[in-house]
Amino acid sequence: MDGGLSRALSFVDFGEICRGCNVNCCKRFYAVLLPEEEERFRETAFTVSTPVGNVKAIGARDGKPCPYLDSTGRCSIYPSRSFDCMLWPIVLYYDFNTGEKVVYLDLECPAAAAGRIDEGFVERVVELLKSCEIDTEWLKKYTLAPWPNNLKEVARFG
Repeated sequence: MDGGLSRALSFVDFGEICRGCNVNCCKRFYAVLLPEEEERFRETAFTVSTPVGNVKAIGARDGKPCPYLDSTGRCSIYPSRSFDCMLWPIVLYYDFNTGEKVVYLDLECPAAAAGRIDEGFVERVVELLKSCEIDTEWLKKYTLAPWPNNLKEVARFG
């Protein structure tokens, strides 16, 4: 994935959907970094091992919330957050059986579980992902990073 993907996703703003959520993903989960994001988050990144190699991540770890979560429960770097943070609760995985890329909604997000993520918005993100160069080796590692995987498939593409 090129650095332009994060810029292309700048329209993604879950602020209104997330406002008032008491689950707070930033206290529970980590975000896997794209290779080009690793240097920017070098100070706070940690390694996540997968069966096909390591990835770097930021976010909740060892019972501690994401270091970018402020005292009001909001992201202190929201406009420049990582690719994974921008997309979630939309998740892109690799299907090891078919070689396809699969887009999911992560139902660990209460808004996604309740059907409050607009379908038109999800379709717009899927179309953007289809048009991007996605490093398959990175995507395989991302897919295998330990995660709850309470997922609902929304699209597949080659």
